[in-house]
Amino acid sequence: MSRPKNADGQRTRQAILDAALDLFAEKGFFGASLRDVAAAVGVRESALYNYFPSKDALFDALIVTDHEEKTGRLLALADGPIGDGRLALEQFTAAMLENFARPRQEQLFRILMSDGIRLAKVGRLNLLERMGNDGRGPVHEMLRRLIRSGVLRDSDLTMMVVAFVSPLILWRQLRAVNPLSPIVQAPQEFARQHVEQFLRGAGAPIALATTRARRPRLAAPGVSRVRRAQRLS
Repeated sequence: MSRPKNADGQRTRQAILDAALDLFAEKGFFGASLRDVAAAVGVRESALYNYFPSKDALFDALIVTDHEEKTGRLLALADGPIGDGRLALEQFTAAMLENFARPRQEQLFRILMSDGIRLAKVGRLNLLERMGNDGRGPVHEMLRRLIRSGVLRDSDLTMMVVAFVSPLILWRQLRAVNPLSPIVQAPQEFARQHVEQFLRGAGAPIALATTRARRPRLAAPGVSRVRRAQRLS
């Protein structure tokens, strides 16, 4: 079977994207040049313009590709059937953490941490979209469906997304700094506890009742004092 006529071009384009991601993560978007990318790929700098007219266009292609891949993975969960709302939210959270741990996501996050504010100011990056708070992404869709199903209170959706996503961004930062941290090494447990805390603040009464039912029972203060006195006597 013969190769498609544009097969070599597709491979070269992907090689350029991969090299750019590596260099942007290492040197920052503003520290890496198209000459650096061309050298990493092994082509002339002028050849890059056959694929991307500028460094901005190259960066935009990286962001668009990442957004499409990430959205596709998470929308499958956000659009799926919701039986147990708590379980659905835990699975969605775990999927977000799993996505953060992907090598390409780690590289993109380094770019975001080093140059994110500057890139946003010059219009190269939508920080709200990167945080899932653009009003259209999987996080909005998941929380919107949970509100409709009565799992979450009917509250300000934008603020609810901020409350849900912010601890996950912190987990992502911790992973970038110390991937061996206990909280990073147990993503499933982090997802479970995060959802429990989130539902205590945003959950509808029925969800809050379920949360309380799962919490371990604590002895009353008076009983604790009596038992402590008995041990000391």
